[in-house]
Amino acid sequence: MINIITSSYSVILGGLGQTLFYFIITLITSSVLGVLVTYLYSFRKLKPFISAYISVVRGTPLLLQLIFIYFGLPFFGITLDRMSAALIGFTFNYTGYIAEILRGGIQSIPQDQKDVAFVLGFSKSFTYYKILLPLAVRNSFPSLSNDVLVLLKDTALIYTLGLSELIKVSRTLANIYVSAVPFILVGMIYFILSIIIEKSLKRVEKSIRKVTI
Repeated sequence: MINIITSSYSVILGGLGQTLFYFIITLITSSVLGVLVTYLYSFRKLKPFISAYISVVRGTPLLLQLIFIYFGLPFFGITLDRMSAALIGFTFNYTGYIAEILRGGIQSIPQDQKDVAFVLGFSKSFTYYKILLPLAVRNSFPSLSNDVLVLLKDTALIYTLGLSELIKVSRTLANIYVSAVPFILVGMIYFILSIIIEKSLKRVEKSIRKVTI
């Protein structure tokens, strides 16, 4: 086991770097777009389109969405490289989930708090970004945290597009050394990352609750 680790640590680190790259970029882009989509949902004319988008995201597997973006879009004259297809696919999927979670968080806010902003004459955007959004994030933070942890594990799906990440690296090393050790190592890496992220999110949640109380 030690020999496998010492002889392939650079390969494993490369796969880890790719996993973290797609995780971080998707987390940032989908969070920003999720906030925007949630705001646009409040406009009556846009609500049917956004509802349809969220239904597609929730009603179809992420794997199928990735395959369609990379292998299906060329039939419509749109060709993307593997990295772009993966990032667009993940962002498309997680933006919808984050938007839906935030929308639920806003709905959980007592109506009287929403009415106060209206009575005071605050604009729609000010009310959303300064009042409703902070409260919605606080109310729905456990669900958002769960989505973040799921995203970390979902990054393994980029393997289907031929991209290198921890799962592909572990399979390659397992074939080379004819051993299950690489799979065990990758499992440990995912577990450690999940623990680190989970503890970090709990600290963030405590900070948010102190600020918004």
